[in-house]
This record gives sequence, C-alpha cells and structure tokens, in this order.
Amino acid sequence: MKKFTIIICLSIGLSSFCQERIAYSDTSKYYQFSVNYWFNMHHFLWLESFMNQELDSTLISLEIDENSKNELSKALAYYKTYLTKEDLRLSEYQTAFKNWITQDENTLDIIPTEFVEHFKILTEFSPTYQALFWKSHLEACTKVLDENISIIRNTEEKYVDRITKLTRQFWDFEPIKVDVTFYAKSSTWNPRNRPYTSIFPTHVVMNASGENEVPGNWVELLYHESAHHLILGSSYFIGGTIKDVTEVKGLKPTRQLWHVILFYLTGEVSKNLLQDHGITYPETYMQRNNVFGRYHQLIEKHFRPYLTRESTLAESVENFITEAAK
Repeated sequence: MKKFTIIICLSIGLSSFCQERIAYSDTSKYYQFSVNYWFNMHHFLWLESFMNQELDSTLISLEIDENSKNELSKALAYYKTYLTKEDLRLSEYQTAFKNWITQDENTLDIIPTEFVEHFKILTEFSPTYQALFWKSHLEACTKVLDENISIIRNTEEKYVDRITKLTRQFWDFEPIKVDVTFYAKSSTWNPRNRPYTSIFPTHVVMNASGENEVPGNWVELLYHESAHHLILGSSYFIGGTIKDVTEVKGLKPTRQLWHVILFYLTGEVSKNLLQDHGITYPETYMQRNNVFGRYHQLIEKHFRPYLTRESTLAESVENFITEAAK
C-alpha cells in the first residue's frame, strides 16, 4: 500500500544524471504494482518505432524542437534496427531485458553485457523523454492505478476464489508483479494498445492509455492477464481437458479454445464482481471489442452451465467443439 520514489544516480561514459527508477508503487493482497521510468521509456520507443515501421504512423502529436527530433530519431533508429521485430512478449531478448530492468532490487549499478548498448540509447534519450513525454505518461499511470486500486482491493479475494475453482489451479503464492506503462503492446494483426503477460513467474504489463474511459475495464483486463498462469494451451485442467476430450472423442480441437475460455470465464466473473461493487458493466471486454466474435453465442450457450456449475468442463468442451464444427 506504500507509494514511494527511489532516486538513483547513474554514470555512463561522460553522461551523469539522476532519475527516478520506480516513480510510483502500490500493493494489494494479490498484486504488486510499479511504474518504472526506464520500462515506460522502452515501451514508448518500441511502440513508436513499430508504428513508424509497420503501420506508417506515429504516437506523437505535439510539436518537437529540432534538437529533440534528432535525439528521438537516433533512439528510434536503434530500435528499428535491432528491436522493432522483437516481440515484447515472445522475444527472448525482450523478456530478459524486461526481467532485468524491472526487478525490484536492480539499482542499475551493473549493466549486463547484452544490454549495455541498448541502455546507453535509453540514457542518451532520457533528457528528451523527461522533457516531452514522461510527465504525461506518469500522470496517466498513477491516475489509472488510483482510480482502480480500491476496486481491486474490494474484489480480488472473491475473484481469486472463483477463478481458481473454475480452473482447478492454485493462484501464485506471492503477489503478482504488475508493471504499469503508458503504452504496452501492439502487433500488425492487432494494433490496439493492450496489456500482455509472461508466466513462470507471472509478470503482467498493463497499459494506462487505451479503453480506460469504461469504468471497470482496466480491472477486468488485469484479472484476465493475471489468470494466464491458470490456463495453458495444452496442459493444466482446462487445456488438458480440451486435449483429453478431443483425443477420446476424435474431435478436431477449436483453434485457441483455451483462450476463448479464458476471456469468457475471467470476463464473466469480473463483470459480476464489478456489478456487485456498484459499477455499471453490461458487457465484458470480449463482447465490447468482438474478441472471438464468431464464438460469442456458442461460448455463452455451452459454458454458462459450467460457469454456474450445472455441467462439467468436459461436457461443455465437447458440446462447444461439436457445434462449432458444424
């Protein structure tokens, strides 16, 4: 529940400066939230380079002086050469860098060899980022946390209880690490700015910009992302049941069914808890954004009974796959 600032001083080459590493933090029973300066800058540069290179677009609408343009161009040139093609969630390098830059005990006194050049780019761009972008990014990150932390604290225990019973998996024993960044992840097939998660251990990256004008949306997405460690594609209770049913019944598995189920269960449990908390929340994220839209009627028809404990998971899976294949 503490909110604090850690100030660190770095010296790289001839450049020395002081900067907040963890600009803001907060906790609840099941989550540990941080707003990390360097990780925010990294996401900004990655997404801007991605928008430039893949979508011929930009995140930047404000006027920038010539010197700042040059510094931005230099940083983006590095990202476009080495990092834009490296997926933020799937890339081995991106995952290693994320784990290093966000670790709580990291004072940045020692830079691992593989990150020296990358971090040098960040330190050189830092004055420009501070002057033009950081203030608004930090304000948005702290605002979204302040708006949602009490909702999380009042609903998280019931959420964890319900979702672990439905998935038959244990929740993480330690609070789940959540880094809040202004920009999170995009891709060519889904350019929407959205959160992402890595597991073992579970580490959620939540975006502050996006569909946060919908009260409750940020909480649902947090609950969805943090449940990724409960549902895997071909193992654990839900993934394993899908595999078992399709093998025994000779059915062709519906592509990404585990993810459809994850969206449905986390969305419906979240919606019920938000409504119980007094928040008007008529549609889940899945419904509002037409995620897996062709399966909406089928998932409701065949997994509502599982959600309300009127059918087994195996029955719901078999009925869904059988009708989806028609």
